[in-house]
Amino acid sequence: MSTGQDLSLPQRGLAAARRFIEILVVFLFSVLVIAVFAQVVARYVFNNPPAWTEELARFCQVWIILLTSSICVRKGSHLAVDYIGPSLPRKARRFIGVFTGFLIVVYSAVVTVWGVKLMAIGTMQVSPAMQINMAAVYAIVPLAGALMVIEAAVFTFNRNRMGEGP
Repeated sequence: MSTGQDLSLPQRGLAAARRFIEILVVFLFSVLVIAVFAQVVARYVFNNPPAWTEELARFCQVWIILLTSSICVRKGSHLAVDYIGPSLPRKARRFIGVFTGFLIVVYSAVVTVWGVKLMAIGTMQVSPAMQINMAAVYAIVPLAGALMVIEAAVFTFNRNRMGEGP
């Protein structure tokens, strides 16, 4: 049984970051629900919906989706089609698992790099309703990409070390 005290510093940092992301997702989901509820009440009760609630809900949804992508990669619950995998020999499954992990790391690295470029474009844009700099909204793209790189690398390393395939 492992406790937080016998984890190395990088493991404790990763565990803390994971916990923070989970809390942030719950917080963003709460904000999303409140914004949508306010939008519905304002539309049907007062017949005057504020535009910022729709924009806030959209931004929260994007952030939630991208943050939970790293959680899915960590748990190995990302989308996968596995018709042949279980019938392959163990070495082939292991190779496919490592190769798939490598592809996820490469894809996530590309998302990170292009996310930084998207943020640079966002510095020149302001959201229409809330008037916030879009670089702040787009910041989630490279952040989520980097998180997925880390989670895919850790997941692939751990799965390979345990000798498991996909």
